[in-house]
Amino acid sequence: MDFESGEFGTGGETLCAVELIYHGRLGADFVEFALNRARRLSLDGWISTVPEGVKVVAQGPMALVDSFEIVCSLGPIDSEITGWERSDIQAGLNHAGFVRR
Repeated sequence: MDFESGEFGTGGETLCAVELIYHGRLGADFVEFALNRARRLSLDGWISTVPEGVKVVAQGPMALVDSFEIVCSLGPIDSEITGWERSDIQAGLNHAGFVRR
């Protein structure tokens, strides 16, 4: 049987970088959750708690960055994500790996 996904996944290997700010009841569990997911996906970047929520800068293949964004929007069971903002930024972070700041 043949299956075709159409445009789904097109450009998934293209390198991209984003800045994400998650809002809600997040806490240390959310930060640890996002940190572990980013490392599992081999993304580069960092995560930090800021006054408006949790800020993430992530770089990697577009498909993995998009997947990371969606997984984080669901968060761990004890977090409540009320919204998030995404800004595309210039790829080329001078940082390998994913760290907490």
